[in-house]
Amino acid sequence: MLTVLFSGAWAIHLEPIERLDRLILEWLATGRSAGLDQLFSYISWAGSSVILLPVIFAQLFVLILRKNSRDALFLVGSCIGGSLLGSAAKLVVMRPRPGLFPAVIDLPAGFSFPSSHAVQLTVFVIAELLLLDVSTRPRWLYVFTITGGVLILLVCISRVYLQVHYPTDVVTGFITGLFWVVGLAAVMRSGHNKRAFFDGRGFEKGKQQ
Repeated sequence: MLTVLFSGAWAIHLEPIERLDRLILEWLATGRSAGLDQLFSYISWAGSSVILLPVIFAQLFVLILRKNSRDALFLVGSCIGGSLLGSAAKLVVMRPRPGLFPAVIDLPAGFSFPSSHAVQLTVFVIAELLLLDVSTRPRWLYVFTITGGVLILLVCISRVYLQVHYPTDVVTGFITGLFWVVGLAAVMRSGHNKRAFFDGRGFEKGKQQ
């Protein structure tokens, strides 16, 4: 995971990567329209902590009521840890926001690399998929996987379209979030519930087998 961040921080200074970042930003800027501006402005909120935090707290409350302590700990560790990791990387790399074209929205405070929206939403979606109990209806795993994947993709595109992130910011944010959640799950699971957890039965379900 740290390798991903360090590799990304190194790659963004390579001329071919910088050129690709600029080309994508230019291509999106030339395709702007009032409708797309509004659409992607709304979509972008799905990766914001303003939207994600209430959802996370609501699920955390349900997990605590059900006494699913390990699932609750995993959810908290995934979301808080991923957010802190992304924020720490921003302070280390200190990449300025794109300034090639006017941003569709006001530029957020802070640095650009990696995208917090990409990290936060990826962490949330992957954590939810790992906690999802689909042991009786496996087809739901595919439904939620596709839905979550499309949502992550749209949010990542929205951040670049809005000109508040470079493409490499969102790509690194996605990979960082993915590696963090999967790595945390690997650390938290015990040997006897390993298969159950990744089959979609959660920590608590696996522990009871």
